[in-house]
Amino acid sequence: MYRRIILLAGLFAMPWLAFTQYEYRVGKGQASIEPNRPILSVALAGYGAPREGRFSLEWKTCANLGKADDAAIVADRLYLLREGTIWQVDLNELEGGPKALKQAECISQITGSNNSLLALTADNELLEATRSRQDELHWRRRGMLEQTPKALSHWKDHWVLLDATGMLWTAKEGGGRLMWDTLVKCDDVIDVMADRENLYVLTAKQEILRYDGPDGWLRVAIRNGITYDQDMQLVMASGEGFWAMDRAGVLYKGQHNSTRQLAVNALLIKKGKDRVAILGADVCGFDASFVDALKQDIQRIFGIAPNAVMVNASHTHYAPVTQYWHTWGPHCQKPDSTYLYTVVKSGILDAMRQATETLQPANLYVGKSEVDIGHNRNLPGTDLPYDKALDVIRVDYENLDKDDIIFLAGCHPVFQNAGREGVTISPNYPGVAREMLLHHSKVRSAMFLQGCGGDINPVDADHRVTAKKVVSAVTDVLDRSQMQPIQGGITFYLDTVKFDSRPWPEDKIREFRTANEGKEGDVGAEKNVRWADLMLQYIENDEMPATMPVFVQTLNIGNWKLVGISRETTTEYGLGVKALWPGKLVTVAGYCNDVSSYLPTSRHIKAGVYEGYDSFFWYGQPNIFPENVYETIIESIKLKNR
Repeated sequence: MYRRIILLAGLFAMPWLAFTQYEYRVGKGQASIEPNRPILSVALAGYGAPREGRFSLEWKTCANLGKADDAAIVADRLYLLREGTIWQVDLNELEGGPKALKQAECISQITGSNNSLLALTADNELLEATRSRQDELHWRRRGMLEQTPKALSHWKDHWVLLDATGMLWTAKEGGGRLMWDTLVKCDDVIDVMADRENLYVLTAKQEILRYDGPDGWLRVAIRNGITYDQDMQLVMASGEGFWAMDRAGVLYKGQHNSTRQLAVNALLIKKGKDRVAILGADVCGFDASFVDALKQDIQRIFGIAPNAVMVNASHTHYAPVTQYWHTWGPHCQKPDSTYLYTVVKSGILDAMRQATETLQPANLYVGKSEVDIGHNRNLPGTDLPYDKALDVIRVDYENLDKDDIIFLAGCHPVFQNAGREGVTISPNYPGVAREMLLHHSKVRSAMFLQGCGGDINPVDADHRVTAKKVVSAVTDVLDRSQMQPIQGGITFYLDTVKFDSRPWPEDKIREFRTANEGKEGDVGAEKNVRWADLMLQYIENDEMPATMPVFVQTLNIGNWKLVGISRETTTEYGLGVKALWPGKLVTVAGYCNDVSSYLPTSRHIKAGVYEGYDSFFWYGQPNIFPENVYETIIESIKLKNR
């Protein structure tokens, strides 16, 4: 009898034991990719207008310290020059106001160098200050200046001098006589500043320009009347950031105008020896060259094959520039390297490291629904294509009470490019939705993947409304008990569909350039001239791209298939790929691994709408795709049957 009871108990326990078997090991990581303090200001991506650019710099009012002729920051102290006398104020105690310092010299200009205060006398003698007492300055001689500077700075062990003509001179510091060489000229400069890496000037138009080596000056901030509405006189850099003073003597500190939500998320899934990584980043796009190098680093550090790593861009139009747009305005033509490599790349590797270190037993589930947040923005006619798919993947961990989720929708993360929101760093609706989902009782973290939203814009101007609709749909999927379990092994593939670039003949390019030149202020015409110049440069240097590749990545995680397509993938691609595997769990993401143009269909190309024609000039492509691009890609995916 006792044995019978034991046997029955074992039989009743078997279903429970089967239920608690965990199919995968999963790790999750997240890192901020907000621009940090060493970066003064970044251009925002996604729009060619306004012509002068959109930048992240915002000046925050700190204190009214009274008018000053010059100013410098050393460590945590601000020094003000007033009629030959130097005043000092602690940046951490601004309410105490500046205090005059005793000195034996009459000073005409001041600047900071590492941990030293430097000054120029009325006789052009360069001095370095040493303080024997808190209220008194003592000086030692550093040399003589032959020029009379309009402004003085110190950059990378060199003195930088601005003369009255707008010419900047440099001289390497050291013993003996200073030997001055011309650096570059810049008109209408009123002040110069430098941090550890970069040299900046402030112009009378209230533009802040960064010295960009052989390329001259690059605009990094403007007075836009919203986040920068002051008439600045002086600009300064310190280890704590960037500062400015207006003509009335008000001190400001520079900050990035941001919702502080930009992030990169990583999900690492392992079964046996096979691993795949899914990465989602709040950027407008990536170049394939950057992603390829990133994947090589991931393989070197974490041992994950490049074909097993999918990198998806959310395509927010309110993140810093992270790719090359050669035909855009100069401020958007290339990424800020400090931001791209020390913030974005480091953030991705950090998220991957977290995911690797947190691998633990888990089950995966997928739920499919729809969310009606967009519309086909440019195609003419009625009954226009729009894939409303909302896919949700849930990670149920053995040892955690809350789950990680991935959610995917295909819709541009844009809102009206106007007012304060137009110059605010933001992930747009994906970021708002992620944060709202954290209020769900079972959600530990939420990760967004952009679907095939190339030709889909939101129906609501307010991105918060779009986010609420997405969250409502995701919550509905999570709360119903119909999510399907993911079970089985892992495989991964990365295929390339190549299209001949079919570049224009040189005479056609020159005719196109002639038709667009001389139209200064016309953003579209200026873009066309830059495109023509880029193509002519390719021809001259024999560097014309031979093909326009489209990458198709497939991650098979058990019975769930995740297909990632490169470029700005339009909505019909999602519908077409899923139709190849009817009745199966297929999720299709666009904007994966490379965002180098739109990926249109014949309908876009025949109609001559933005996605099928003009966008290729914005992206600096040799030509548009052939009309059968959609059919070619879908047939390639079908034949390979990954």
